[in-house]
Formats: sequence, structure tokens, C-alpha cells
Amino acid sequence: MKKSKIYIAGLAAMAAAATIGGTWAVWTQQLLAKNEYMTAKYSTLLEEEFESPPTWLPGEETKKAVWVKNESTIPIIAKITMNQDWIRREDVTALVPPDDGGEPQLQVVAPKGQILPVTFQGEKGEEFAAVLNFTDDVVVLSDSRAKKPGLRLGIREVKTLDETVGKWLLLTEEPDELGNFTFYYMGQVQPGESTPVLLSSVTMNPQLETTVTGTYTYYVKNDAAEGGYKQVTVDTVNSKYGYDSSHFSLDVNMQTVQAQLPPDDFLNILHWDRVTEYIAGYITDEVDYEAETTKKLFFEERNGIMSYTPYRMENGEVEGGNWFMSFTNMVPGGKYRDKLEIENSSRKNFRVFMRIIPRDNQTELQDELLKKIAMKVYYRDELIYDGDVTGYHYSEANGTEDMQGLVPLGLYGHGAKEEIRVELQLDPNLGLQDDGTYKYADVLTKIDWEFMVQEAPGGGGRNPGGGGDGGGSGNPGDPGIVIPDEPVPQGGLTNIGEDPIPLAVLPEEDVPLAALLPKTGDSRPIKLLGILAAASLLLLIGLGVELRKEKQERR
Repeated sequence: MKKSKIYIAGLAAMAAAATIGGTWAVWTQQLLAKNEYMTAKYSTLLEEEFESPPTWLPGEETKKAVWVKNESTIPIIAKITMNQDWIRREDVTALVPPDDGGEPQLQVVAPKGQILPVTFQGEKGEEFAAVLNFTDDVVVLSDSRAKKPGLRLGIREVKTLDETVGKWLLLTEEPDELGNFTFYYMGQVQPGESTPVLLSSVTMNPQLETTVTGTYTYYVKNDAAEGGYKQVTVDTVNSKYGYDSSHFSLDVNMQTVQAQLPPDDFLNILHWDRVTEYIAGYITDEVDYEAETTKKLFFEERNGIMSYTPYRMENGEVEGGNWFMSFTNMVPGGKYRDKLEIENSSRKNFRVFMRIIPRDNQTELQDELLKKIAMKVYYRDELIYDGDVTGYHYSEANGTEDMQGLVPLGLYGHGAKEEIRVELQLDPNLGLQDDGTYKYADVLTKIDWEFMVQEAPGGGGRNPGGGGDGGGSGNPGDPGIVIPDEPVPQGGLTNIGEDPIPLAVLPEEDVPLAALLPKTGDSRPIKLLGILAAASLLLLIGLGVELRKEKQERR
């Protein structure tokens, strides 16, 4: 009888163990919140209307309209430089007398390839050979006017930089050492819009002369000629420069910069001067964007189902589902902020975990872009992660964690409410490549945040564990599961809160923890239940044998 009591006690112990097993940590619910990051489209065009004349004569005007168009999705700042030159495109010959007084000979007096000066001595002194005609939307500061009257460009002058806003500003009326004129548009060019027209036309200076200006005739003694003199006709050659048989070119170069930049970054990109300093201080602005939509992860009051808002419907162009961060016009250096509220409105207790899950179907460029976005994550106003948006840049220096591993967010009793804050910044050094293109412009990349829930014992009370009014982590009193000392897959376990949070049974050697975790909806660890079932069967067999022996003895 004693043995049978022992077997019965063993079965009772097994049953108790199975009952305890029903309270062990399992994922009772799981939910994905999707995140998308897209860099701004950056495309700017230098537009022109140009009528190339078959011949261009002194005094003739030809249309040459120039402006900048912004086809980006962000505002820009525009800069234009102009450089003009003249070059002889064919030899110019003339009939000139030789030095020894012999017969005139045809000689090259202006060779092909000869570079001509852009200015010459005209009626007003030094003047431009080609006169650039600017629109009324171009101004120059009074102290930047050309010192020589002949080099002035007919541009309206203003006294202060404040008067230049909304206009093209010529940096200085005298070209620099490279012969460049520099213009800044003193305002932001919005997406889809264009600057005012800068240049309208070019006129060849009517004072320009040809290389061969005419002919003259003289007589030389020649006894064989009638009357003893021979008539000789030769060409007269310009003692300065002739601009005939030449090609005039006006090179117009554009540089554009996103208008949403910190002042120091803007000045690092463009050459510093008083004009760019003014633009950086009064025209550019920084991107510091905070999402307006409130994101909320909550447990429904009636049934405790984990839900998420907002939900985005799929329409063939967008991906449906739960969305947290959605920043789709990001610029280098821009700062972006978002937050997520977590609230338990139900009468149940829940332990909440999260982790970041990279997507498998992205291109190499999309994955690269994720690593160009810095991210800080705050929970309960405490920095818990500082890396990039992949969640995997662990830093011992600041003590933050790998978020691709499981991150416990604590125990949420009835009414518990906490907030996750995220701060992002796109790498400010994402500039032009050597080929003049932006590698990461107009690239969309995505990554998921997963939230997992363990339903904790108890319920009905507010804030079990005493984490403060309405929320916080705590220990509801159940023993839970022992956390193993071995490394946990996917980056390890992070504890955030006052008490350790059990995750799973102690695994056997070389058995992944994930293999021991029941799937969503399971109520007990399968391996352990199998062991309990086998032990229970042996106890039942033993109990049956013992009872049979006792029955035979009583006979």
C-alpha cells in the first residue's frame, strides 16, 4: 500500500508540474509594425532657349534665355557661373607687302585656334566684345559694381542683401581671375518650380572690327611698266584684334544644393562669402520633422487582443498593414522624430517584448541606405539604443543594446501606459558621387519592428508589481521560467525594467532557444510536456503492477 501511495504522489507531482508548465513564458500574440524610409528625389535642370544665328554680326542680338528648374521633391538653392571666350575657328589671310619691298604675298595674319580677349578698347574704354543682356530679376550690390564704366552690365544696383531676396544676385560685376561671373538665386526654389530667367540674350558689340579692314593701293618704280611705275594693291590689317571668323561661347554652369541644411553644412558645400553666409542664415532652413499621426499599440478592453493603429490599406501602390515610421522625403542631415504609445486597456496582465527584423527581399542599395540612417530609441525617457535603423550596431561606449535581439519592455497591468520615442538622422555626408549623381536619392527601404506578448498570471488588478500609477514593469508573483546563461539567439536578451523577465526553459546543450519556444497559441513547452507524459506513463504502469500485487496478496 505504501508503494501505491508513492506512485500516486508521483502522479500528483507530475500533474502539478504540468499545471505550472501552463504558466510558463510563451508568445500568446505577435504583431509586426512596418517602417519605411525614402530619400528625396533630387533632380535639377539648367534650362535655356537659344537661337544660334547662321552668321553673327556686330550689333546683332541673339536670344539666350537661362534659368533653373527644380524637379526634386525638396526645395533647393541655385548657383550659376558664366564664363565666356572667343576663339578663332579658321585662318584669316591677307595680301601684305614683304619687308624687302618685293611683290605682295598672301599671308596668315590671324591663325586658327587663336584665343581672343573677351574685352577690347572701345568708346568707353575697356568693354566686353559680347554684351550679356540680363533681366530685371538680376541685381548687384552697390559696392560690387565694376570700377571701369565700360565693364558695367546694365544691372540694377541695390544697397543691402535684404533687397536681393527673390532675385538673382551677381556676386561682383567684374569677373574673377578665371573670368567667371557668379550668381546666386536669393531664395528657395520649391519642388516643381523654376527660378526667374537670369539671362535673356547676347549682343555682339557693335564696335567690333574685322581683321582685314580694307585695301590700299600704292605704286612702285618698274621700268617695264607703262609710265615706269607699277600699281600694287594690298590689304589693311587691324592693328588690334579682329573678331571675324571666330566662335563665341558662353559656358553656363549650375550648382544646386538642398535648401534644408544646417548652416555649417551649407557653407561647407558652397564657397564661403558674405552672400552664402546670408543665405545660410536667412534663406536655408534645417529639417527637424516630427510625425503628426499618433501611433498606438494597445490591448483591447474586452478581450485583450493586441491591436495597432494606424492601419494602412493596400491599394496596389502601397504596402498594407500596421505602420509606425513612414518618412518618405528624407534629406541628408535632416532630423526626424516619431513616437509609439503602448497601453493596456484590458483586465489582463501582459509582458511585452520587441525586436527589429530586417527584410530578406531588399536590394543591396536598400540595405546600404538603412545603415546610413542613424537612430536613437528612448523608452521611459531612457536611451536604450544608439546605432542605425537596422538595430544591430551595438556600442559598448554608450551602453545601448542590440535591438535585433529580444528587448523586454516590461509588464503591463491594467491601465499601464508607456512611450517609445525614436529620433532619426540621415547621414549629412550623402553628397554627389564622382559622376555627378546622388547614389541614394529616391531610394525606398523598409524594415520591421515585431512586438511579442506573454500573458502573465493574475489580472483584474491595476498595475501588478507596483510600477507606478497606470503602468510600468513589475513582477506579478508567478515564478516564470529560468533564463539560461547561454547566449540567446539574435543578439541576446536585454532587460529593461526593475526585474528580470523569464523567457524560456533552460535549453539543452547546442539546442537553439527558438526550438524550445512554443509557437503562438501553444500553452506549454512541448518538450517538457513530452517528458512529463512519458514519466506519467511509467508511473501509471508501476501503479498498476503494484495494485495487482496487492490484490493477489489479499486473496
